[in-house]
Amino acid sequence: MRGFTLLEIVITMGIVSVIGVLLLVIVINSVGVFYKQSSKVTEGLNINDALSQIRENIKQSNSIIASYTSGGTTYTSGITQLVFKVPSIDSSNNIVSNTYDFFVFSLDQNILRFKIFPDAASSRKAQDRIFSTSVDNLKFQYLNLAAPPVEVTPTAGLKVRTTLTLRQKNGLNYETNTATSEANLRNM
Repeated sequence: MRGFTLLEIVITMGIVSVIGVLLLVIVINSVGVFYKQSSKVTEGLNINDALSQIRENIKQSNSIIASYTSGGTTYTSGITQLVFKVPSIDSSNNIVSNTYDFFVFSLDQNILRFKIFPDAASSRKAQDRIFSTSVDNLKFQYLNLAAPPVEVTPTAGLKVRTTLTLRQKNGLNYETNTATSEANLRNM
């Protein structure tokens, strides 16, 4: 049996080192791809969840109102804010006649907020929820029920088109995802 020469050991170590570096590069790239794809899926779920919540709440509303003031803050229906009134409910989820709660969707820098301002006779609880913290753009369009729908003032709107754009850092770059949804007001 012969011994290994120094040259054979150096060559073997070189080959093992190259293979090790290649395996490390493959693992790092795989983790990067996994992170980017996971980020895309999460962003897609976030935009779908936010639009679903907006659509669901619009369908409960009786009308869009011009503005609502609470605690010195005035919320005004427009491009980045939606203010509407929803029939109040009692503890059995029955509608309380001639009593309304007020719902507000608003863009606060890059945060999509949803607030509920319940009437004293309502069993709804006051809320200040955050639906997304990565909003790049939010646009509410107020439409009538014509075919095709025509854009109208917020208080004349019977349908709301919501366009939401989320922007999230994905590796070294930013990824943008835009989705649009429409919903008719209650009984429309």
